[in-house]
Amino acid sequence: MTLALCLLGYSALVCVLGPPILTRLTAHGSVPALGVLAWLTAIAAVLGAWAAAAVALAVQVAHTWDLPMAHLFDDCVVAVHATADGSHGPVAQFAALISALALIGFVAVRGVRVIGAVVRAGRSSARHARSASLVGRRLDDESGAAAVVIDAPQRAAYCVAGRPGTVVVTSAAVAALDRPQLAAVLAHEDAHLAGRHHLIRASTRALTTTLPRIPLFAAADDRIAQLLEMCADDRAAGRHSRSAVLTALLTLSGATGDAEIRSLLPDTALGTSTLAVADRVHRLVRADSRTRRAGRGIPLALFAALVAAVPASGYLLVHFGMAGCLPFIH
Repeated sequence: MTLALCLLGYSALVCVLGPPILTRLTAHGSVPALGVLAWLTAIAAVLGAWAAAAVALAVQVAHTWDLPMAHLFDDCVVAVHATADGSHGPVAQFAALISALALIGFVAVRGVRVIGAVVRAGRSSARHARSASLVGRRLDDESGAAAVVIDAPQRAAYCVAGRPGTVVVTSAAVAALDRPQLAAVLAHEDAHLAGRHHLIRASTRALTTTLPRIPLFAAADDRIAQLLEMCADDRAAGRHSRSAVLTALLTLSGATGDAEIRSLLPDTALGTSTLAVADRVHRLVRADSRTRRAGRGIPLALFAALVAAVPASGYLLVHFGMAGCLPFIH
């Protein structure tokens, strides 16, 4: 039982302290891919801790169900001094079972809801991709990238997942961008599709919707979205130029208000100029050196490794029978 309590305490610590630490470490956007990995590692650690706590509690109750009550409580911090005379009786035993079932039910129900939200987002993206292909006209770029052009007065470009994924550009955006800028925009959106960023966004959105009061999930959804845009900016700049990405971003973002552009895009879309425009412009202009990126990436890597190592260490201790060496882990 103490193992379950330790895992829950660890997950609570990550949920509370993780967002401010990760927000500070990823604020510069020098290594966006590593930043996304760090956020996802924290999320996975919390979800894994919840699942492991549910399993540990269920196994503990199952193993001690027919034993005297002292065996059920002697490894629990809050009842370590419980007597072995069976004075707790069946009521306490029933309470332990209800606690285990409640934790297992919480994890299972929330897990089903998250998976359902991801599936629904995928279906919505596929429907929008099919609709755009039907109402739009195909645009082939000289670089080989392809997109669907739809008539709209707003300057916008976005991609939606499907089979295959679709890059959508409005007619106003095509008219406003020159060839290098348009090629950079298409490369940006193609980077989203190639990196399967839509799966990450669908997952973080589902977690935020299902568990809106968990600080880590809400912060991760917002910050990961910004970092994914920066990742796509870097891929597009590598294929074309930073100046082309920068000028295209400014052209698209300055055309209309952010609210008007967002009203055009479906919820599942990843758009070129809808998130963290000022931060992205700033990083495209300053272009950090490799040494600076490495210096900022090391703390991120260390944080991700630490967050992942704590629950992994507990699992290895239990798996190899060494948990008995630590009186607070059983």
